[in-house]
Amino acid sequence: MISVAMAVYNGEQYITEQLDSIFHQERPVDEVVICDDRSNDRTAAIIETYQKTHDVPIRLLRNEKNLGYKLNFKKAMAACRGDYIFLCDQDDHWDRDKTKKMMQIMESRPDILVLASSFRYMDADDQVIEVKPLPGFSNNNLYTKPVEPGALVQVHLEEFLTHNYFQGCALVIRRSLCDEVLTHFTTRLHHDWLINLTAARHEGMYFLNVPLFSYRIHNSNAVGVPAVNRTHWERLKETNTMAIRTQLSEEGAATLQTLQEIDPAFYHEHQKEFDDLADFYQKHTQYLQEGKFFKLLMQNRNPHYAELKTRNARIMDLIFVFENKFHRR
Repeated sequence: MISVAMAVYNGEQYITEQLDSIFHQERPVDEVVICDDRSNDRTAAIIETYQKTHDVPIRLLRNEKNLGYKLNFKKAMAACRGDYIFLCDQDDHWDRDKTKKMMQIMESRPDILVLASSFRYMDADDQVIEVKPLPGFSNNNLYTKPVEPGALVQVHLEEFLTHNYFQGCALVIRRSLCDEVLTHFTTRLHHDWLINLTAARHEGMYFLNVPLFSYRIHNSNAVGVPAVNRTHWERLKETNTMAIRTQLSEEGAATLQTLQEIDPAFYHEHQKEFDDLADFYQKHTQYLQEGKFFKLLMQNRNPHYAELKTRNARIMDLIFVFENKFHRR
């Protein structure tokens, strides 16, 4: 049984197109569970009309209070009854063969607990946004490793200790893994990062480098169209704030805390390694906040820094601290 877990909030503009793309799959889905997080537009009414005018298995759950996207996705996942759960945003568009191609892999590879596909960007008018590939990257430059088009590769736990590379709407999750994630659910991490981390802990996280859906970016979501094709340096300069500079180390610390909670025995087996990493994160955040230029410079000898940030980002850390010190004088 294939379930789709969709979290929605004020999605009236694109929800019909997304539902159409789900219910026109070559490999049909068995149910779509939609959790509406107290939308104040016509989202719920559109879904109810869709239920009446289409012979499709939709369950609409309307929250009594606003939960936020993490807990809203948790609720949708928990309500799914399928052996496989696809996560879904409200404003994307699935290719007709998305479920077919991903299910062929999941059913033939029981060792895969979570499978992520690639995607393409599109704008508010359904126009594809081409992304210039960066050397050494893949998945529209979100994954910091090169992967050949069409390849299926495993993504390892250590990679998720510093970054999350695959958004929830790219994932299909095996039931056993979904249940484990729900048991240890935390809002400390993004829900998709938690899912990917948990799957990688069991050596069951894989990436299929085939675009199987269009990810819409527009003024109402977090990415924004103009950001997609900015140069690396332009993005670094525009995000050169304390909150952004410390974000990765703070998220890394949160990831380690989460890993310790969901699998204490495993964490204990790697106690020294994880404690060293936690110490690096703590000091990195501290050095940025306190403007410790030479301490940051010395951290470049630590391999954890290269895992956390690119060379350009490490340079921007130093520029940020230097400029802040200069302006404070």
